[in-house]
Amino acid sequence: MNDGSLNLRMIKAILALPVSVCVVIPSILLYVSDWHWGEFCLWRFMIGVVCFLAGLILAIWTIRLFSKLGKGTLAPWDSTTRLIISGPYAYVRNPMIAGIVLILTGEALMFASFAIGIWIVVFLIVNMIYFPLSEEPGMRKRFGRSYDTYCKYVPRYIPRLTPWKRIEVVAAIICKEDRIFATQRGYGDFKDWWEFPGGKMEQGETPEEALKREIKEELSTDISVDKFLCTVEYDYPQFHLTMHCYLCSLLTEALHLNEHEAAKWLAKDELNSVNWLPADIEVIEKIG
Repeated sequence: MNDGSLNLRMIKAILALPVSVCVVIPSILLYVSDWHWGEFCLWRFMIGVVCFLAGLILAIWTIRLFSKLGKGTLAPWDSTTRLIISGPYAYVRNPMIAGIVLILTGEALMFASFAIGIWIVVFLIVNMIYFPLSEEPGMRKRFGRSYDTYCKYVPRYIPRLTPWKRIEVVAAIICKEDRIFATQRGYGDFKDWWEFPGGKMEQGETPEEALKREIKEELSTDISVDKFLCTVEYDYPQFHLTMHCYLCSLLTEALHLNEHEAAKWLAKDELNSVNWLPADIEVIEKIG
């Protein structure tokens, strides 16, 4: 996707939506309500400024995430192609709406405008109808189970107190004849537990590319990614894990443990002889 084209589309979306909602409509409302400066109230004006700036910062933050991570715009007709779950989206599913409401609240307070206050209520009602009926089904269609999992843990409007974390990894089920390669972790909360080798996907990588890179880093060897096996979704206490698992074979026989403390080649009837990580147990059930 051309960055220049995306930037132009983003500008058009901003003019069509946030600018219309936060500038054009409030200006019209002030005009038709014959607004004029009344008695100045410093505390109300200062609270309005704080709300306005907080909303502006939040709106700009989300717009940058739409472009940088989502590879799309905030407009429903030109939406993101990647699911965003970082930044404010780790706390609430609709931070853009929160930003717009803060901006409008700031304007209502600064201008002491009852008409803008009514517009805030209308804006909220429209979006509370629109999101579950239109926006969310579209997201579910584009992102599938990943979005369902996200919705399960991140609220639509009321933010979480702590950020939700989703870690996406790849795992290699390396097969040789009738045996499968297993590794023992040498670090972290699950030290000494067993797992299939692999690791986190980096930005822009396909699962296959990430798997080849991770195995090269962990085992100093090259693999062939032969077949997709399954995707495991598992909730650990601190995060949600999405693990894409592939059947693989070695291209070179030499293996060196760069991160793990031990490794074994296990026959299928020996797979339950080691203490597997909880998510990896679901993979064993698929293999068996």
